[in-house]
Amino acid sequence: MRQLHKLPLSLCGCFLLLWNLALPASAARAGTAPAPNLSFLYGIVAALALLLFIGYCALIRQKNLWMLLVYLSVFIVNLGYFSLSISRTLEEALLANRLAYLGSVFLPLCMLMVIWEACRLVRPKWLLPLLLSISIAMFLVAASPGFLTCYYLEVSLVFVGGMALLEKVYGPLHPLYLVYLVSYLGLMAGVILLSYRKKKTVSCKHAVLLLIVVFLNMTIWAVEQLIYWEFELLAVSYLVSELLLLVLYSMMQDYEDLMTETPAPTASLPEVHSFRGFPPQRIEDILTRWPPVADLTARELDVLRAILEDKKRKEIAAELYVTEHTVKKHTANIFSKLGVSSRAELFARAEEETSL
Repeated sequence: MRQLHKLPLSLCGCFLLLWNLALPASAARAGTAPAPNLSFLYGIVAALALLLFIGYCALIRQKNLWMLLVYLSVFIVNLGYFSLSISRTLEEALLANRLAYLGSVFLPLCMLMVIWEACRLVRPKWLLPLLLSISIAMFLVAASPGFLTCYYLEVSLVFVGGMALLEKVYGPLHPLYLVYLVSYLGLMAGVILLSYRKKKTVSCKHAVLLLIVVFLNMTIWAVEQLIYWEFELLAVSYLVSELLLLVLYSMMQDYEDLMTETPAPTASLPEVHSFRGFPPQRIEDILTRWPPVADLTARELDVLRAILEDKKRKEIAAELYVTEHTVKKHTANIFSKLGVSSRAELFARAEEETSL
């Protein structure tokens, strides 16, 4: 996992190298510096996004669904940008534009879920269906050009240096996309700050880095609205953001592993069965008499019962037919709700709270 920290720098180095390769050879001979072949650059960035998606699928054993969807969304966005740049008809360009919006509309949702899980906060059950419905509605509005004039009043295809571009006159519903993005970025920042306030994040440094990931895309998007660029800088920004998210997520998961699997020093804690687990009747007594247990879900109760039997994560995963990563997430939620930070503290608190 530690080698993941070098990926953003490697990606930037590869991109700069490919940017230089994209410059026409004639420019080098003439001593001038014309605009690079942007279609070629879009293709390279899309290929890098695909390689990162494949690499994540192949190399990461315990995959996170939302992180996987982040990688897929970034690839779809960049595939859309590339397809648009090589379009030859307006219909092709509009189809490619819809593909880019498919990725860019659902990417904030996936990033929010990754940040939410990395911050180890409990998510309300109604939140995901609501956000998913809003994202679907936003995509349908953004995909309407060619059928309706609510998002683009007018749209035409132009070619600049052999690359296709859409020339647009924005419609009345186009500002909704700005509201959509700012709302998601605000939610991400709010989750990070709430997590830091509740001391769920590993450290202030991690909270700040998460905020940097969020505001990186916000800043680049805002700059592109004010300054005209032929190349969509978000194509590269998304790649760097997903790498930073992966690095931060892995760092937080490593910390969580340490907290859930390594017993804390127990010099000041009472001896609790030498971590051999409680007997079945004692476990049921704990589950009944310890008030915060009432806030646990049914699956979290199953995991807690197994932990109190002193079963390891691998045993719990096999018993419940889930992955170890899922058990790890449930364990983090249990510790948060019960106000403990390790198995040692959990056993001690269970003994203390139910022996009164």
